[in-house]
Amino acid sequence: MIAAEGNTPLKKHVWTLILLNLLDGTLTYLGLHFGVIQEGNPLLRELSPLAILSVKLMLSVCLFCLLFTPFVFIQSGKWRCFLISANMLYSVILLLHVVWIGFLVIG
Repeated sequence: MIAAEGNTPLKKHVWTLILLNLLDGTLTYLGLHFGVIQEGNPLLRELSPLAILSVKLMLSVCLFCLLFTPFVFIQSGKWRCFLISANMLYSVILLLHVVWIGFLVIG
């Protein structure tokens, strides 16, 4: 059983990372599938759009599993800072997605 939110300081940051990763994977898949973007990550560049989406989904499942481990109870400022930084990076990536979607809709 997961403890109350106040006892799990990293839970909201992990949830945010899960959601951002899912959004990134979905938007990347759509952009690649319709040929309107190119993958910017050199580690994923050679994979098909479906393979990239699969990798992103598996990562989200792994992150979701963290919610049921003692990890979410860690009171470490370093882990909190790391997760916030990862969420900020994903937010910037999603902002880039919003920009290219805007160009598609407007242009």
